Order: sequence, then C-alpha cells, then structure tokens
Amino acid sequence: MFDKSDRLALYANILSAALGVFLIIFTDLLFSGIILTISALALHYTLRHLNKTSFTISNLERTITIQDNSGSKAAETQKHEVVANQSGLSEFWCRNINSNGFVSYITINGASPAEQTQEDSNTHAAIKFDGNLKSGQAFDIELSFNHKDAFKDTQCILAHTVDNETNLLRLVVRLPEGRPVTSASVSRKVDDVETPQLPPVITDNGNVVAEIKNPLIGATYYLQWDCPKQNLADKLDRIFITK
Repeated sequence: MFDKSDRLALYANILSAALGVFLIIFTDLLFSGIILTISALALHYTLRHLNKTSFTISNLERTITIQDNSGSKAAETQKHEVVANQSGLSEFWCRNINSNGFVSYITINGASPAEQTQEDSNTHAAIKFDGNLKSGQAFDIELSFNHKDAFKDTQCILAHTVDNETNLLRLVVRLPEGRPVTSASVSRKVDDVETPQLPPVITDNGNVVAEIKNPLIGATYYLQWDCPKQNLADKLDRIFITK
C-alpha cells in the first residue's frame, strides 16, 4: 500500500508525464518531452512494482455457513486464488483468523497447517510448499475452520482485514431457514474512520453476499447482518443444544 511519501512520488510522476505531453504537443521541445514522459512512466512502473505485496489474490471467497438457528455452530471456508509476485517464496500465510466466539479445527487444503501462531485474538496459519515458487506462478488455497458461539446475537458481523493485494473479495453468509435476515450492510474502516460501502445482496434463499472489487490493503471490511429475535423454541434449542 502506498504511504504518504509514495503518494507524493506518484503525484510528481503524473505531473512530470503531463508536462512531457504538453511539451510534445504545444512546443518545439519534442525530444525533451518524450524523454520526460518516458522517464516519468518508467519511474511510476518501478514504484508500483516495489510496492506490490508478495502475493496477489485474484479472487478470495469467504463463506460462513451457520449450522443452527441459535448461531452457536458455524463453519467457514476461505478459497484463495493466488499468484506469486516474486520468485523464491516457499510459504503462504493465512492471517487474521478470528471469531467473535471460538475458532477450532483449522485446516489448509484439508491438512493441518505447517505452522501456526497466535497474536492477540488473531491466529495465523501457514502452508509450506515443496519447492520455491516462481514469479507469476498461480495456486489455490482453501482454508477451513469452525466457529463456536460466534453468531448468537441478533446483529452479527464478519470482519476481513486485507493483507495482500486482492482483485475481488467475496463475503458469503449462509443462514438456516429459522434464522432469516432482516437487513445487511457493508462498511470499510481505515485509520479508525469507518465509511459505508455498496450494500450486499440478500438472495432469494436468504443468504447474504457482498462483493468488493480491489479492496484497500490494510483496511478492514465489515459485513453486518440483522436477524429477528429468537422465539421460545429456538431459545430452548440453544439451552439444550449439544456442545
């Protein structure tokens, strides 16, 4: 992600390129204008390349399936379509695995993570490759884990922090028939400032789907949905549900 100094360099490059075009079109300094324009474009390309994350995720779909009306049990899968931006990379980390309840049974591509660390409330899990990746090499990763007691409230939230350049982020929540959605929204938080985004779609079967193109690296996106209060039967199910 571009920091302040990088943004200043970007704006300077744009102005230099614009000046070069001006010289080419409106003055006799054709050669100087061409050199200035090419230099600005080359510097811009170099800056973008240096700021690229190690991986680009062309598509990331997070799907949460809530398995009971009480919201006590849920399973999540995260399907990553990834491209390596550098050669020599030997591992990929799935970061910021968290829950409003408890996380358990983390797997990557059906196996236990090669390495797993804990940082405050976030779990990070890694898959390690047999050999080093080549720049431009594509691969798929499927992360799976369970949530416990994470979606019991009438207002629930799925949070996602972007740590790799991502082309498309898709957030999907599948709810049981006894837990319909009444409303849903998406917001983005950057530097403690939260702004609303395009609203998600509530499908005919009651699922909630949000698609975010080119999400901002370092930002946290929140998918929030509201459900009606539980009736007495659901509350009794919640009390006597098998742990």
